[in-house]
Amino acid sequence: MLLTDEKGVVLYNQSRNIAEPDLEFGTILGEQVFGTTAHSLCAYLEKPVQFIGPYNYSVELEKNIVSSTPIFDCAGQLTGTLTIYQLVVDADRDTYNMQVHSLGWSISLSTAIENQLKLQQTNRELYLNKGTLEAILSVVDEGIITLDKQGVIVQINDEGCKIIGANQKAALGQHFTRFLKERRIAKTLRDGKPINNQDITITSNGVDKQYVMRVNPVTAGEAADLIGAVIYLSKIENIKKLVNEWRGANAKYSFEDILGKSPILKRTIELARRYALVGANILIEGESGTGKELFAHAIHNASRPDGPFIAINCSAMPRNLIESELFGYEGGAFTGAERKGRPGLVELANGGTLFLDEIGDMPLELQPVLLRVLENKRVMRVGGKRYIPVDFRVISATNSNLSLMVQKGTFREDLYYRLAVVKLQIPPLRSRKEDIYSLANYFIKNTCLKIGCFPPILSGETKKIIEGYHWPGNVRQLENAMVCAVSLAKEGIIEPYHLPDEITNPVNPSASSLPDTAMPLKELEIVAIKNAMKQADNNVGKAAGILGIGKSTLYKKLKLYNIPY
Repeated sequence: MLLTDEKGVVLYNQSRNIAEPDLEFGTILGEQVFGTTAHSLCAYLEKPVQFIGPYNYSVELEKNIVSSTPIFDCAGQLTGTLTIYQLVVDADRDTYNMQVHSLGWSISLSTAIENQLKLQQTNRELYLNKGTLEAILSVVDEGIITLDKQGVIVQINDEGCKIIGANQKAALGQHFTRFLKERRIAKTLRDGKPINNQDITITSNGVDKQYVMRVNPVTAGEAADLIGAVIYLSKIENIKKLVNEWRGANAKYSFEDILGKSPILKRTIELARRYALVGANILIEGESGTGKELFAHAIHNASRPDGPFIAINCSAMPRNLIESELFGYEGGAFTGAERKGRPGLVELANGGTLFLDEIGDMPLELQPVLLRVLENKRVMRVGGKRYIPVDFRVISATNSNLSLMVQKGTFREDLYYRLAVVKLQIPPLRSRKEDIYSLANYFIKNTCLKIGCFPPILSGETKKIIEGYHWPGNVRQLENAMVCAVSLAKEGIIEPYHLPDEITNPVNPSASSLPDTAMPLKELEIVAIKNAMKQADNNVGKAAGILGIGKSTLYKKLKLYNIPY
């Protein structure tokens, strides 16, 4: 066996019982010195070459079968040749089989050498890039843990160490189960199937924290043999933050966006600012359309601006889905549930604010579940077996009299006091008439800005009408009225006839259309509902505010009495 470089200089020579010339290390066997040989022609053609007997130019090799194969480096450049020469002593020997075997052997050996060269080059690159790789992994905002086939930790970045609560020295060489009590990882090491975006709870220093886990198997070789796995751990807060951004779960307004200069409104804003700094749960009370959600936005932005703002309308959520929507569910918890499960709105509010609008319409059977979440700051998904820690502030809003509902037994007293640590009463528009004109002009300008027209002005008579009207629908009704007026006013002036009929021809709340003679209570209720719906222009929310009942209650009565809306 002979190994030369690309110029024919001997690098290695191994012979046995063969009379060959002196081929020591460094001997030059180039074509100019030794004549045409298998290895010189192989180097020239960069292909395997075989000479048999007299085909060898040198008489020293005329009784040999010489097989030579080129060797290429990692860049595909010729770096040497490997030659096998066999002496044919007996002419009766099977020369054909000898030549086939020797050429095949030569090719196999050169391929093995090339593979070793590639492996050495890879190892050198890994060694040279190790510092760079570790530097990159150290700043990745994700825990990365590499396991071997047995589940032993062979690599872990800084974030991974923080997550499991151990430094690299303590983690490397340990089995993953010492830090992660997760059977699904062991399953990946057995069957090679990846795990995609699964929730995992990790206890570190006695504190439970949630993460999203991905596990990718690592294979090697043409047979794709499983040699280990890589675990990726992402902070669930980052995932939830992204989800909330997609959902638009953020508060848009601040206290500066609340318009009005009336003393009662200024006092309300100042009180809300103080409550925002306290961090306690807040119950916002007020008629429909007064801007309760606007205040909730402002309080959130003054207290937890970086966290999510999850708003839930308890009256609009389907009764049979409200539990799964609030608390989430595990995969397969019920028919139609997603396979991977889904976090609930309470869970998504972690680190921020949970705004429960129309809290008076929350089903009575779900109130103790919400109370437990508020007390323990832990939530269990429907069909789940573990509690998930959550940290959020609750802001509730209602246009119902919750204290009266507590007396009637339609709202839990303990939940009421848990929600109403502090209470904020939003004044109705009729209590701050000083703000009506400025609000009307704001809505006019805002509407014209959206549709691209010059804002009209309010005539003197129109101004008197809107300032004298009692506005049962409050600020929301005023906004709707100005939108309607802008769309009708074509001469640049808003006249009274541009306003909705219920404003120019209001129903006197004190003068009911109820008959003078006594009637059954059912008939009286039907008449009252019809009058309220007419006054509210078939707006169920406004009508419910006029009647002093919850919107869901009014929906039930409309259906019960077959009143169209």
